[in-house]
Amino acid sequence: LINMMISKKTIPFLLILLFAGVLIAFNSSGFNKPPDSKYQRIFQEVSELLEDAHFSPRKIDDAFSKEIFKKYLASLDPEKNIFMQSDIKELKKYETRIDDELHGAPIQFFYAADQIYLKRIKEAGLYYKDLLSVPFNYSLDEKVFIDGEKLEYPANEAARKDSWRKRLKFMSMVRYNDLLEQREQNKKTEGFVLKTDAELEKEARQKVSTIMERNFLRMYTKFNEEDRFNILVNTITSTM
Repeated sequence: LINMMISKKTIPFLLILLFAGVLIAFNSSGFNKPPDSKYQRIFQEVSELLEDAHFSPRKIDDAFSKEIFKKYLASLDPEKNIFMQSDIKELKKYETRIDDELHGAPIQFFYAADQIYLKRIKEAGLYYKDLLSVPFNYSLDEKVFIDGEKLEYPANEAARKDSWRKRLKFMSMVRYNDLLEQREQNKKTEGFVLKTDAELEKEARQKVSTIMERNFLRMYTKFNEEDRFNILVNTITSTM
């Protein structure tokens, strides 16, 4: 038996989330309105619901705006290998504007962040092919940090590319190690083809390349503008 109770206080909040999802789906499928008009309407409706229907609403002010700013960018780039410090600095001017946009000001933050995000994604999509085209040197004493919350955004283009190099090297190393273990376990198995270390290292990089290709293809073709706007709305509602 699982005891699960939903208090009366949480019901308005759940209705807000449900309405926000329905509103986004409704607007994305029915009307041929310009995105500005559509997104502005959603922002205003969500803002009114959060402030008027929430059982314990937070004030939608500059402090709330700053929290949304940080969380949304983290949602787009959780591993901090897309944006650079210069991008965050450029977007800082919108840090205290999101609350104004929720209250009717023209939407600017989303479009500014989206433009930079798309540009950086295309750049990062070129990194992996180049970095995975040659063998990694596993004899170097290097460290890679994969917890985005403990990382800073790269200071420049060189730092960002090096961050990708280390991450791809780590991913390749894990698969290379798996292939070495498989070879050791199956070396006496009849018909098993024993590959050299160099062949297995190359195979490991090819596996990572396939993964990255699928990931970037999804970002290019599946993760569209409305998806990214939905993330912003979800960030706002979940933060409230």
